[in-house]
Amino acid sequence: MAGLNLDGKAITPLTICLIGGGGSIGSHLCEKLMAETSHKAIVVDVSSEKISHLLEKSCSWFGRIEFHKINIKNDSRLETLIRTSDLGVFLYM
Repeated sequence: MAGLNLDGKAITPLTICLIGGGGSIGSHLCEKLMAETSHKAIVVDVSSEKISHLLEKSCSWFGRIEFHKINIKNDSRLETLIRTSDLGVFLYM
């Protein structure tokens, strides 16, 4: 379901890196993004417990969420994930 920009042209799907996306706010944001846009999500967190239902094959958006179990305090992979994204959202507390 592609939206339109202010010029009436289709919005190109983005890859959004949700740092802390496995928490309460992040999981809800991720679910909303998947349900209402055609964007992809790279979710980074120490747990996938709150988004595990979003990663199931039965979801209509299966394959658009990529989860990475990373502790951002000491993992150099975070930089690469951010660089491969079009947009970064920091939800870490």
